[in-house]
Amino acid sequence: MAFTDALKSGANRLKSMLSLSSRKLHAPRAISEEGIARYCLGGYHPVRIGDVFNNGKYKVVSKLGYGVYSTVWLACNLETKRHLALKVLTANSFEHQKDTFELDILRHINDQQIQHPGKSYILGLLDEVEHRGPNGKHVCLVFKTMGPDMSNSCWLYPTYTIHAKSSTQVSTVSSIWREEEPKPYRASSLALVLIEDIDMKPQNILIETPAIDKMFEQTPSEASRPRGSPLKPPDDFYMASTQFSSIKEDIAKTNELSIRMADFGTSSWFNNHLTEWIQPQMLRAPEVILGADWDSKVDIWNLGLVIWELAEGSLLFDGTWTMNAPYSPEAHLAQMTTVFGNFPETLSARSKNRDRYFDADGKLLEPSIFPPCSLEQFSRNPHSTESEKKAFLSFIGSMVTLDPDERPEATKLLESEWLRSVP
Repeated sequence: MAFTDALKSGANRLKSMLSLSSRKLHAPRAISEEGIARYCLGGYHPVRIGDVFNNGKYKVVSKLGYGVYSTVWLACNLETKRHLALKVLTANSFEHQKDTFELDILRHINDQQIQHPGKSYILGLLDEVEHRGPNGKHVCLVFKTMGPDMSNSCWLYPTYTIHAKSSTQVSTVSSIWREEEPKPYRASSLALVLIEDIDMKPQNILIETPAIDKMFEQTPSEASRPRGSPLKPPDDFYMASTQFSSIKEDIAKTNELSIRMADFGTSSWFNNHLTEWIQPQMLRAPEVILGADWDSKVDIWNLGLVIWELAEGSLLFDGTWTMNAPYSPEAHLAQMTTVFGNFPETLSARSKNRDRYFDADGKLLEPSIFPPCSLEQFSRNPHSTESEKKAFLSFIGSMVTLDPDERPEATKLLESEWLRSVP
């Protein structure tokens, strides 16, 4: 089944969410966004609808999202009348001991003279400005506007999965990063993502189509203003995020759907880490949890779990002992052993947290309560043939091996049967 055919039910759902020339994908009625307590000195800037940036060049229209270090806004360039995404970083993101590398990495990407189709799968920087507010000086980054992120696929496109015949995006983007090229920052531009420690997760994989591009170019800003109300003054800067898609397009029938990877807020250089505690919680590599030294092989693990989530429609590991229990690293490690067996001594021996998790024999102090299970038993993608499933499980299995040294390099993954089967 072709990539876009898998989106049919999502397209039908989208048709019921119309708003003039744009379609808004609404958050729940209760506002649950960035921590409001972080609107303080050094924290978030209180952005309000109608605010202007860069001496009146960019006018805020609606809120698109938020992250640990920023809020993101739909803005109108009053000079060109085009819409764009304005990312307002927290005031403590720069000129402090642990500055984010986001701006430097984006500049570096823009400076690279790489002629490769994969580069177009990065959401590149268009402009950068400074803005002073009550909480300090904020760096603001300007990007192309995009459609919904892939985290919506579970409820917006309930039948959407990837498999061998729909993995063209995977193959194209994966080949941008070659081992013989310079490695100034940690990157594994495999599959759906290009740079690893940017919170590699479906929320940071953004959809674009020509119709979405045209919508942002031509739709009046008034059509995109938020329906819901923010909090009452003086907290009227706090509001729910909205994602957009075009009503003039049946996503299930377009053959021009593409993706870009966004958010470099937690990215690191190879020789200069922003932090050692990296990756989205339930996608975290075992060496990170164990406090062992890590390298670009954490990218391979993280990417394998992202592809699994998009292909299977669920997480491989959720890091909980029971359905309603909170996340714990002990449960996460136990789930890993359920699928892959005991941790290799080469990994546990270099763990800074060895005494927290292992006994003298290298066994988990809190052993698994889960019955042994293989990747094949977890796989329930209904669209794959037996041969496709076998190739897919081999591909993922090679990426999520407990021993980082056994995970293949990016270029080796490009030789996998699952990627080579793309027509």
